[in-house]
Amino acid sequence: MNTPITEEDALLRYPELQQLVDVRRAGWIFRVIEDEAHRLTGLAASMSRKQYTDALFIFDSTNVSGVRLLADEYGGGCVWRKSGADLQEVVADLLGLPEPDESGAPTLVTKLRLLWTP
Repeated sequence: MNTPITEEDALLRYPELQQLVDVRRAGWIFRVIEDEAHRLTGLAASMSRKQYTDALFIFDSTNVSGVRLLADEYGGGCVWRKSGADLQEVVADLLGLPEPDESGAPTLVTKLRLLWTP
């Protein structure tokens, strides 16, 4: 059985987790991602504001994704996304995005490609 470790111990072993601690303290909500057998497969974290939601999906130290989704009343859809192998880079880029009404904020809604099967 796995024994829980303290936040301090986790940060000593994995300093790159500091950004996740910082976003949790800033009010982000974390959820576990489990497979059908209820085994932990990743973490999801999100922060919702009036105009948008920012979200992180962390599957392991080399598989991280971040997105910004606009609320429907502001056009809806994904205006920014990044996947990569560097947790710190993806988190820093997501947190560095300007607010939707500020200069340089992403505005182009990317359409999701649907899987076409014959």
